[in-house]
Amino acid sequence: MTEAQPTSSDSWDVGSAVLVPPMDSLTVAQKERRTRILKVAGELATEGGWDAVQMREVAQGADVALGTLYRYFPSKEYLLVSMMINEVQGLADRLSVKPPQGDEPVDRVIDVLTRANFALQRRPHATIATIRALVSGNTEIAPVVNETFELMRSIVSAALDPAGASKGRDYTLSIELLTDIWLAALVAWITQTADEGSLMPKLESAARVLFV
Repeated sequence: MTEAQPTSSDSWDVGSAVLVPPMDSLTVAQKERRTRILKVAGELATEGGWDAVQMREVAQGADVALGTLYRYFPSKEYLLVSMMINEVQGLADRLSVKPPQGDEPVDRVIDVLTRANFALQRRPHATIATIRALVSGNTEIAPVVNETFELMRSIVSAALDPAGASKGRDYTLSIELLTDIWLAALVAWITQTADEGSLMPKLESAARVLFV
């Protein structure tokens, strides 16, 4: 159950809508506060999954007022999807230091998927919670859902190296299809309709169909 949002002058309410301050408008102190909130939420999710992430407990753990927490993350789903954005951005940062391996574009894509899924499956409770939030159907979290997919597509696109290895092919649709398949495979895993061992073989097969 999603906790009710408190009425607070600190939550930036405008009628029934909640405005979330964009990252580039935050001060250094605000960014640090936001990072602290995400860290506490991540620790709670890693330990106990969806049910463990209670907004009041996150606020207490991050040493912020509950209204301040809702100012940055207007719902539990918004907070959890923002955690996933952090995960994917972290992967993108690691890929910039240690680029994906493989002589062919498809091999590099498979390497990216392997590394990404290893990171996600290393913290199963947190991943289940974030994927559950991602597919919750809550229209208020559309901005962070879109950002998640854009990041997922960007790391696949970077692995393809369109400047040279793509040989002029437009992979836009293939990338979108692969990220859709990726999400569907993760949903199958978290709902236990498929085991985690089936995840990479399925994604590797999809990548070879789409990019070879």
